[in-house]
Amino acid sequence: MKTKTHHISLCFLLAVLLILSSCSTKKKSWVSRQYHNTTAKYNGYFNGNESIKSGVKKIHKNYIDDYTTILPLYKIGDLAKAKNTHSYMDKAIKKGSIVIQRHSMKIKGKEYCKWIDDNYLLVGKAYFYKGEFDEAIKTFSFIKNEYKKNEIRFKASLWLIRSYVQKQDFMAAEMELDEVENEIKFPKKLDTELAKVSADYYLQQNNLPLALEQLGKLEKLIKRKRKKVRYNYIMAQIYQQNNNHKKAKQQYERVLKASPEYEMVFNAKMNLARSLESGSRDLDKMRQKLLKMTKDDKNKEYLDQIYYTLAEIDINNNDTLSAIDNYLLSTINSVQNVAQKAMSFLSLGKIEYNRSTYTAAKLYYDSTIYYMHEDFRMYSQVKEKHEVLTDLITQLDIINLQDSLQMLAKLPSGELNKIINQIIQAEVEREKEQLETERVRQQMMYENNRNGGRGEQFGNNTSGGRWYFYNPATLSFGMSEFRKKWGKRKLEDDWRRKNKKISIDFTTDSTTTDSTTVVTSENKRSPNYYLDKLPKTEEDFKASDTQIKEASYQAGVIYKEDLKEYQKSTTMFEGILSRFPDDKQYGPLVYYNIYTNYLNQNNTAKASNTKTLLLKYYPNSVYAKLLTNPNFKEELVNKENELELSYQSTYQDYLEKNYTKVISSTIQLLENEYKTRYMLLRALSFAGINDTIKLKKELESIVSIDSETKIGKEAQYLLASINDPSKMNKANEIAISGYDYLFKSNTQHMSIIIMPKQGVDLNYLKTLISDFHATDFENEVFEISAMMMGLDRHLLMIKTFDSASDVVIYNQLLIANQSIYKELNKSNYRIMGISFDNFKEFYKNKDTIGYYNFFKKNYLDNN
Repeated sequence: MKTKTHHISLCFLLAVLLILSSCSTKKKSWVSRQYHNTTAKYNGYFNGNESIKSGVKKIHKNYIDDYTTILPLYKIGDLAKAKNTHSYMDKAIKKGSIVIQRHSMKIKGKEYCKWIDDNYLLVGKAYFYKGEFDEAIKTFSFIKNEYKKNEIRFKASLWLIRSYVQKQDFMAAEMELDEVENEIKFPKKLDTELAKVSADYYLQQNNLPLALEQLGKLEKLIKRKRKKVRYNYIMAQIYQQNNNHKKAKQQYERVLKASPEYEMVFNAKMNLARSLESGSRDLDKMRQKLLKMTKDDKNKEYLDQIYYTLAEIDINNNDTLSAIDNYLLSTINSVQNVAQKAMSFLSLGKIEYNRSTYTAAKLYYDSTIYYMHEDFRMYSQVKEKHEVLTDLITQLDIINLQDSLQMLAKLPSGELNKIINQIIQAEVEREKEQLETERVRQQMMYENNRNGGRGEQFGNNTSGGRWYFYNPATLSFGMSEFRKKWGKRKLEDDWRRKNKKISIDFTTDSTTTDSTTVVTSENKRSPNYYLDKLPKTEEDFKASDTQIKEASYQAGVIYKEDLKEYQKSTTMFEGILSRFPDDKQYGPLVYYNIYTNYLNQNNTAKASNTKTLLLKYYPNSVYAKLLTNPNFKEELVNKENELELSYQSTYQDYLEKNYTKVISSTIQLLENEYKTRYMLLRALSFAGINDTIKLKKELESIVSIDSETKIGKEAQYLLASINDPSKMNKANEIAISGYDYLFKSNTQHMSIIIMPKQGVDLNYLKTLISDFHATDFENEVFEISAMMMGLDRHLLMIKTFDSASDVVIYNQLLIANQSIYKELNKSNYRIMGISFDNFKEFYKNKDTIGYYNFFKKNYLDNN
């Protein structure tokens, strides 16, 4: 019995010794390799990968597709903001890192644990899904360089492209994509992933033709319908946007056959309906189907899209009135889908815009901008049109307000008081409505706080405190109830009113008053509140007329330049002429604009008549000369040249240090665009003769005239430098050096290599430099990055070095490497060292020659 126990103990001891010996990462025995491979795969990689899968599943679940725009290829959204999934990724990073630390068997430069590279990829993917793209890029780049003979480098390259795309670094993504596509050994089994990554890259850049090409590849590579349904839908959207309705229909039908989730099915059906052409047999059938869908409770949350689709069908049938009704129904029924609400308001705005009813169009564009996200594809053009309409309506409102004020001011006191009383009565009614709204709100709060009521149960059984506004759950419920009834409303006065327009708005007073003006009454129930805003004296009426003239002219220009409404523009300009016939400021300019309007309308007879009137009333104006002297513009240019030559002469005196001459020649200055330039030369000349007091006085004069121009900012900088001598000292150092750079040897430096874009394999060169670091600088960590310098040059940066001498020695060793030197010698390259401070100035000006001269003098000639 004792012998048996002894044998068992011995076997147990041998097993323990075997396990302990296998734990070594310095031995490449079969036992050791099997132990580390098994542990790395099942203890670390498996758990980390499962954690990423769970996190990604949650990301996809939380992502909401916006069907009003082309869908993105990947359902990920803003990963940095997806905080609720970061814990999954942190777990994966931890698992992968522990595996790499404990189970890596790198012996004599070769890795014997085959799961280490997979764990690196795992860590990189986790960083990607956390939205930490810089860390992801570092990890994937390491895998590419470290495992050049492994297939995993191609997977890392694909993830590297995705990371660059998410960072919006499309140049780096393009370079990486080109490298992958030209790789002969790229495995066939990754073709599908490559097509996805490529399609995503082109979609993100809005390069739809190339995106469509890659999506076509995906459609062929993926066999199962359900797996490619999203790509079919995106292709259909692209075809539809390009008005290729036939191919769009084919793709939408493929989507429907794949039986995806209901939301995609619904939107595919809506898009199919919108793509039906006028006169189609299926049009009436589709309309009836849609109307039937509005009565189905299942489609309640999709009513806004159904009515929008009905409106689009109406537009195809040229039934604008029905379209307006359906677009309005779409906005009313849109509660949560703000993107659809924006599109419906935009369509209404376009209708009014095309009708030239710009006041109504502006109101719809107001709502569009309010609901539309800034990253929406049409946002910039919508915003631009909204700004034009806002500017136009602002000018028209000024005209209407000033006309109304003048009209009221001229009324007999009895009539005036009657109108003011009507306005006061409307104000009283508005206040009553507000009080009633507040009373109802207070009553609801009272009901909610009563024992046994629904509000009591809801409010007190949730977290956050007893008072309504301290309780996030009740706030959320209240917001939900509000939006069900009212939709998303802007926080503003009279938010419940359907029509906020009134005939006269006394709350806006565009006249400017000085501090001595009597304070007007702020009581809107008092007649004095309105009487104080009316013009009374001759000066008041003149000021009002000035506003009308300026607003009429600006409106005329907007009609002409932005809206191409030449007839409306002419009407505005003619209004100025008829109302202010003796105005010499606007007269010639207005006639000239009317003349060009008629030319744009090909009405030569009226254009000729307007030209005659301009020459008759304003023969000496600039605009008369433009019409009578074909060389007038050229003469103006010559005059400008004369001004430039005169300035250059004075500038030359300054360069030759004839400071007294510059000062005497700039005592009297003409009012033209060169005035502040002369003033700056005058100020610098005072600096030349060490007269600091007059120097500061001249600089302050420049700033007072215009602080926003380049010269004004230069004057501000010089004033700041005078007040802070350290800035002046730096400027003096730069001036003494004769360069735009300062040489400081003991500051952080980088090595830079400048090469032409054509004929250079930048990625291969980066690989050679990485190999050079691995062998010659094994214990140093260098960061290699590249960027474009202009349109035709690459800039490669290697950093960081502690001093100028370090970077010079490094560059010499780099060139001494035969492989690197051979690659560089294929083109005209330049290698230099540069401090971080000087790099900003160098890159801003792309000053290769200037900096090379500075580098040669300070870094090479002194060594």
